[in-house]
Amino acid sequence: MNLLFDQTGAQATFYNGAAEYAQSVFLNMLSMLKNYPDTKIFSLYSSARKFRYEALSPDALKDQEHVTFVDYHNKTVKEIIKENNIDLLFITCAQSFCDLAVGDLGDLGCKVVVVIHDLYVEEMENSKIEYPHYIKHPWRFIHNSLGRVKVRLLSGTTTSRHKIMRGLIENNDSIIITVSDYTKNSIEYFFPDYSDRIFVFYSPMKVCPFQKEEIDNARLREIVREKKKYFLLLSADRVTKNGERMLNAFKRYVKNCDSSALVVTTGYKKDMFKGHIALPFLSSSDIEHLYQNCHALLYPSLFEGFGYPPIEVMRFDKPVLSSNVCSMPEILGDAPIYFSPVYESSMYGALRKFNSSSYEKLQEQVHKQYEKVHRRQNDDLKKLSTILLNGSLLK
Repeated sequence: MNLLFDQTGAQATFYNGAAEYAQSVFLNMLSMLKNYPDTKIFSLYSSARKFRYEALSPDALKDQEHVTFVDYHNKTVKEIIKENNIDLLFITCAQSFCDLAVGDLGDLGCKVVVVIHDLYVEEMENSKIEYPHYIKHPWRFIHNSLGRVKVRLLSGTTTSRHKIMRGLIENNDSIIITVSDYTKNSIEYFFPDYSDRIFVFYSPMKVCPFQKEEIDNARLREIVREKKKYFLLLSADRVTKNGERMLNAFKRYVKNCDSSALVVTTGYKKDMFKGHIALPFLSSSDIEHLYQNCHALLYPSLFEGFGYPPIEVMRFDKPVLSSNVCSMPEILGDAPIYFSPVYESSMYGALRKFNSSSYEKLQEQVHKQYEKVHRRQNDDLKKLSTILLNGSLLK
C-alpha cells in the first residue's frame, strides 16, 4: 500500500497548530511502520521551500527505508499520484493545502483523507465577530486582507480556496477527519452535503520540544528566578486571541482587587500598564518554561477548532480561565473558570471568581480533565495511524 503523506505543513513559514498536528501524526506512524511491511510512505514536499520542522526533512529521514520524498515543485499532485501508484492521499490541513500550487485536486484516482481543523474564514465572515476590533484598528484589517491576497499570489493559485476544497472533498473515495465535535458541526453547517463522511479524532498532543534548562529570554529568566506569580496570556496581539479585551479586564482587576497581580503576555512589544509584562514571541523551550512557572492561563480566544495551549498548560496542573465558545467547553470540560469572550466585565468577573476559589480544587479539576483528554488523544492518534497505514477508510 502506497500512502502519500502531505508534509507541506512542516514547511510552514511559522510554527502553528496544524503543522504540529502533522508532525505528531507522521512520527507516530513511523513508530508503527514496522508492523506494516507492505506499506510505503511517500512524503510530499517542495524543494523550493525550507523545512521549519527539521525532524521531518529529507536529511533527517534519509535512513528510513520505507519513506520516500516526492517533490511537488513543478509537478501536480495528480502526476505524483500516477507516477508512484499512490493508493491513499492524506492531507494534513485542507485549508493550507488548498493555498498551494499543487494543480487540480478533483478526480485524483486514489482514496483521500482530508483533515479540516477548522473553518476559520467561513466562521469569521459569518459571525463578523472580528469587526469591532477592526473598527478600532483598521490597519490590522488591511494587513490581514493583504496577507490573504499575498498567499494566493505567491502560491500561483488563483482559484478560491472554497472551490478547491470542494473539489478535493468530492473525490469519490474521500473522508473528512476533524479534531473536535465543534468543528464537525461547523463543517456540516457550511458543507451540508458531506455530513455523512466526517469523523472526529482529537488533535494529538504536540511532540514535546526539548526543554533546555537555560531560558533564552533574559526577562523571562528574571521572572522565573524571582518566582513571580503571574497569569499567562499567549499571542496577545492576534485579533482572534482577543488579548486586548483580556488586558483591559485585567487592568481593572489590578486596580480594584489586587494591585500586585501580574500578567505576562507574548506578542506585545511593550508593557501596557502596571502589572503587565510584555514578552516577544518565544522559542518552544521558553514557552514550556512559561507554562511550567505560571500561576494560571488566561485563554480569551474568540475562535478555536481544538485549542492547544490550555491542554499544554494543564499538563503542569495549572488552572485555566477560558472563553466559553467554540471547542473550549468540549475539550476543557468543567476544569476552567469560563467567561464570555465578548464582554470585558465577564472576564473581570472570572478573575474575581478565580481569586476567591480554592487553587488546589481548580488544580484537581484540571488534572482530571487533562488525563481524560490525553487518553482520548492517544487512542485517537493510534486509530488514525492504523487507518492510514492499513489504507482503509471509515464508512
